[in-house]
Amino acid sequence: MPIAHRHSAAVSALSLTGTESVLEIGCGHGVAVRLVLDRLTSGTITALDRSAKMIDAVAAGNDAALATGRLVTRAEALEDADFGGATFDAIFAVNVDLNLRLGTRWPSMLKNLLRPGGRIVLAFDPPPDSSKGHAFATKSLDRLAAVGFRATLLPAHGKVTVIRAEA
Repeated sequence: MPIAHRHSAAVSALSLTGTESVLEIGCGHGVAVRLVLDRLTSGTITALDRSAKMIDAVAAGNDAALATGRLVTRAEALEDADFGGATFDAIFAVNVDLNLRLGTRWPSMLKNLLRPGGRIVLAFDPPPDSSKGHAFATKSLDRLAAVGFRATLLPAHGKVTVIRAEA
């Protein structure tokens, strides 16, 4: 499966060292999951998606990562997920506009899942000739700042909007 620029831009912005615990929200077919697994040495990634079909796609071909615990898959929505107190060093989402589904609730939800010093990366690849990238960036930056994140719109990645936030 070809790697879209939005996936590589998001994973690059995570600045992984290899030992992190990572959460991807809305993992889809697992393109970014595979990129993260390639960068992790002793870390783990939890792939979260509302669709069981997408979680099955992530699991396919990742038997070794699942068996060793480097990959955990969860078929549920972020707002329904109970991580049992687990926290993450890095949380990211690619082409998932949390503003649409969760309104102003999502930044606090992510803050509660993020370890001190952790980071969030949001990558959004808007449709051609659309202002959705600008709207996504404006809302996301404002909402992250409202709960205490230092959020930055990263330099242009083509038409992909990438935001990085730190607690």
